[in-house]
Amino acid sequence: MVNKEFKLSEIAKLLDLSLEGDQDYKVCSINNLKQADKSDISFYYSKKFKKDLENTNAGAVILSKSDDLNTIKNKLFTDQVHLAYAKCSQLFMPKSVGFSRKDNVPVIHEGAIISPNSNIETNVKIEDGVVIKSGVYIGSGSIIKKNTLIHSNVSIYSNSVIGRDCILHSGAVIGSDGLGFAKNGKKWEKIIHHGNVEIGNSVEIGAGCTIDKASSGKTIINDGVKLDNQIHLAHNCFLGENTIIGANTSIAGSVKVGKSCMIGGLCGIVDNIEIVDEVIIHPMTFVTNNIKNKGVYSGGPVLMEHKDWLKKIAIERKKR
Repeated sequence: MVNKEFKLSEIAKLLDLSLEGDQDYKVCSINNLKQADKSDISFYYSKKFKKDLENTNAGAVILSKSDDLNTIKNKLFTDQVHLAYAKCSQLFMPKSVGFSRKDNVPVIHEGAIISPNSNIETNVKIEDGVVIKSGVYIGSGSIIKKNTLIHSNVSIYSNSVIGRDCILHSGAVIGSDGLGFAKNGKKWEKIIHHGNVEIGNSVEIGAGCTIDKASSGKTIINDGVKLDNQIHLAHNCFLGENTIIGANTSIAGSVKVGKSCMIGGLCGIVDNIEIVDEVIIHPMTFVTNNIKNKGVYSGGPVLMEHKDWLKKIAIERKKR
């Protein structure tokens, strides 16, 4: 795969954006405001990322006129930033190039055990002591580190990194696209995910878990994390060391969970939430706000009509 490079004037023309800045400035990838550097184009469409906008190192930013900042030299303006971001992500889809026969061979340590009917693509590195059961797929550019066990029918998408002494149970999917779409009239425009997944050492991933790669940057699972079965972790999430999560919990995009947390089964965590270290969340809790202090948290209302539920929530908020 090779990356593409565009002048800002080319992007402005292709996406019908107005440009303020250096028309000949070149960018070769798209990234979020926090992680972008001078070779990246980024985007701003929500007030909750205002601090990231003010501190970004991006070479150019897509934003609306109402959010203009003098400190940003190269700007592309639109009234539909999220849609422009989706279309821009499509411009930077890497194009395939041919590999020589030598390049096409994965690097597999002689101490690794690979079962029949596994599909290992180009430029994969598999280290000593790795055991791969039958029916496993490993995409190009991925790295599987020492003594990791991958059970049957696991799918690992391209450029994923799996640490040492990990266990991935059957049916786990590592590195699939997240729910990234922008509204385009009555249709949806796909946001291409350019990031990857990095899993640390001594991590256990339960059966049927789905771990989405980052839209840009990385989805990160740190050392010692343990995931029960059928957990969904969306794009750009971060799980701190030694955190454990119960079955059927779903965590939306860009959530950051601290170290040594315990999250029960069937929990839901909305996007862009931050949870500090050493938090315990009871099963069936719905997390909609940042958790700034360590402690024990729970929620799980009894079933009632929606109108009654809204009244109850309004009363509870007034008490705080």
